[in-house]
Order: sequence, then C-alpha cells, then structure tokens
Amino acid sequence: MEPVDPHAQHDQDHLPPLVTDTKYIVFKRDDEFLAALERSPSFQHLVVEDAVVIRRQDKFASTALATYAMTISMVAQTTPDEVLAQRLLRVADYFQQQSEAAAEQGYKFPD
Repeated sequence: MEPVDPHAQHDQDHLPPLVTDTKYIVFKRDDEFLAALERSPSFQHLVVEDAVVIRRQDKFASTALATYAMTISMVAQTTPDEVLAQRLLRVADYFQQQSEAAAEQGYKFPD
C-alpha cells in the first residue's frame, strides 16, 4: 500500500471502490438536514439514536474497525450457537471490509 500524503487534495473519483452498506444511510447533521426533518416529521421514526459514525477518511478508522471485526470474530469462534456464530461472522466480515477500505482512504485526522 502506498503512503498517503495527508496534505494532498483527495478527489472522490480516485478513491478505492467503497464497501456498500445496505442497512443504514448516514447524513451529516447540519441546519439543512435538521430543517428537512422538521418539515417531514414522518421520518423521525427512522432516526437511529444509538449510532456512532467512524468515517473511512479518518486516519484511525482502519485500526478501530479491524479491532471491532476481530473482537466479533473471536466471539463467533467461541460460541456454541452455530446460528449466532454465522451471523457474527457476517458482521465481522463487513467491518473487516470497511477496515480495508479505510486503510486506503484514511488521510485526515478526525474533527
């Protein structure tokens, strides 16, 4: 993997292929988004209150996501419940893929 210049301009057209998330959509909380939620209260029930966002562009995202994936994988390997183990391994694979994408994209410190 080539080192990433933290001062270089990053063009979205040159980023690696993204891992698609089919479960959640994330919006940046800004005045425009909050105003849209107020205009359309029917969407309020879709807000996920306990979500935490780690952006792949964050320099620390790859290691954080890899650690999370490994922890889930270790639990999957030790549980006697085969159905749970398979479900956990799918989750671990997802976060491992996100970690790999973040390793290529991580170019800025979190703000």
